[in-house]
Amino acid sequence: MANYLLIHGAMRGAWLWDRLMTRLLRGGANPIAVDLPGHGDRSDDRKGLTMTSYIEDVAQFIRRENLYDLVLVGHSMSGFVISKLAEDIPERIRHLVYLAAVVPYDSVALIDLLPKERQDALRFLRGKTKEVFGTIEALRPMYFTDLEGAEQESYLRQLTPEPLEVFFEKIRFKIFPKVTIPRTYIQGLRDKSLPPDMTTPFAERLGVVPHKVDAGHDMMTSRPAEVAEIMLGVLDPQNGDR
Repeated sequence: MANYLLIHGAMRGAWLWDRLMTRLLRGGANPIAVDLPGHGDRSDDRKGLTMTSYIEDVAQFIRRENLYDLVLVGHSMSGFVISKLAEDIPERIRHLVYLAAVVPYDSVALIDLLPKERQDALRFLRGKTKEVFGTIEALRPMYFTDLEGAEQESYLRQLTPEPLEVFFEKIRFKIFPKVTIPRTYIQGLRDKSLPPDMTTPFAERLGVVPHKVDAGHDMMTSRPAEVAEIMLGVLDPQNGDR
């Protein structure tokens, strides 16, 4: 039974994966969802967090739980997390899955991989606040956009502020993306956070053709069966890792 370690994106938590985990379990996988520091059940203390905090926390979790043969799944900003872990602990990772995720390169920060209007907004906030968030109405046009009414509202209300410095820390990579670990990119065709004109080059950076899903950024909540089918397929024994 393959271990699927699911790592959420900015402002989210392990709760993001509930619908997908059910489908992965039915498919014979062992899904594990974690809360990054400052998120989900760990949201009480966000002081001093950086992208390195997230990378080191997940690495410690993997070592503590003695996990191997991992399918490492990163959503959105956690493309940074899984990319760095592919360098640091490759012996524990079988496959990388980028789910509507950024794909970094050496000495780049998360802000550099976002749409220009979001870059401008974040740079304007720097020095004025330590966290990024907004009202439900401000978040609604970008997140959980495939859902409506009370269903969308319930997800939006679980979001937590994101430390601003996470967006500005430049991460050093020694060899990524030239790692030997197989990788998969899953693209949302209606993604308003990372639109297809940005994610297509991300997939090209990985050297893969993206799997296209007619969904928005949080497709694990709106298209869990379709996303699970793609994820389970990356370890199809008839085809090998792909």
